[in-house]
Amino acid sequence: MRRRLILVGAGHAHLEVMRLHKNNPLTDIEMCLINPSNYQYYSGMFSGYAEGLYTEEETRIDLTEFAERCGVHFIKKKASRVFPERKKLFCEGGAVYPFDIISFDIGSKSIPYEFAGSDARSVKPNYQFVEQMNSLRATSTPLIVGGGAAGCELAVSIQTFKNKHEIAGNVRLVTSSNVLADSPRKTSKKLKSILEETGVQIWENEKVKDMYDECIVTEMNNRIRHTGVLWLGGPLADPIFTLSNIDVDTRGFAYVKATLQFEKYSFIFGAGDCVTLRTYPHLDKSGVYAVRQGPVLFENLKAYLDDEPLKKFEPQKKAMYILSAGKKKGLLMYGGFSHYSGKAWNLKNKIDTNFMKKYK
Repeated sequence: MRRRLILVGAGHAHLEVMRLHKNNPLTDIEMCLINPSNYQYYSGMFSGYAEGLYTEEETRIDLTEFAERCGVHFIKKKASRVFPERKKLFCEGGAVYPFDIISFDIGSKSIPYEFAGSDARSVKPNYQFVEQMNSLRATSTPLIVGGGAAGCELAVSIQTFKNKHEIAGNVRLVTSSNVLADSPRKTSKKLKSILEETGVQIWENEKVKDMYDECIVTEMNNRIRHTGVLWLGGPLADPIFTLSNIDVDTRGFAYVKATLQFEKYSFIFGAGDCVTLRTYPHLDKSGVYAVRQGPVLFENLKAYLDDEPLKKFEPQKKAMYILSAGKKKGLLMYGGFSHYSGKAWNLKNKIDTNFMKKYK
């Protein structure tokens, strides 16, 4: 009798699991993908789309077509709760799916609970990104909350787009710390100068206290006007794990062992931003690690099915990041080293386009 494996979410790791399953199918398995959209948009190309360098089609994967090629049954639903003891997954709308094995790669959220009912927009879920971006970059003073890599990258990309198309106004960036605060001071200073030279207006060490239709108010009581807010603060957990009484960290992300299995349930796996490795609890929520988890997740799903020993995922000690910095230039960062040039952007473009070719 065939067992059912449900992949919840079409994140980087699950895309790779599906691709590997196509090339080397898991035996006696019915594999299903549950995702709320027919498309998975690649976050690595968000800045390029915002700047006008990529088309929408270039940034997304058609999950219906991809799943069919991989021998995976695609279900367009949003998962809302899992009952581990009963081995059942509940989705919005009341649909229930029994499973033998399940894996989560649903990413994270970004808008805090207290602002969930506001007009703030987000790049998550990622299938809303294009619509959000088309609207925001056409306005005079879009405001981005968050001075991390994603916030800075999109701020400079939107401003570059506005400059090129002569759309009046400046992007505004508000961050509760310094720009790229977790990076070396030299790198942070360089990125800040790139933002300012492009035309982005920056407020550092200003935490948002209140949000209104036309302005935000910071804890320093500064009122900053805007024509739309894009919230790109730190990652926040989807409530599904807390609602399911699964062990989570202080932020609500499910704990997994080095084998990518949930701690109390060997038949539940997880990868990407939605989980926290017990062995590396402070690891960044980054696609860099999710991509590398994909092959390990596939091998461990196979090993679990075959009742064989599982592998441990060991993240690399240093990860390379390349931020798009406008006009086909990039800021490459690796540990304490950083490099700003057109060659850096070319390398990022090559990495991103090669990634998409694997799943197109």
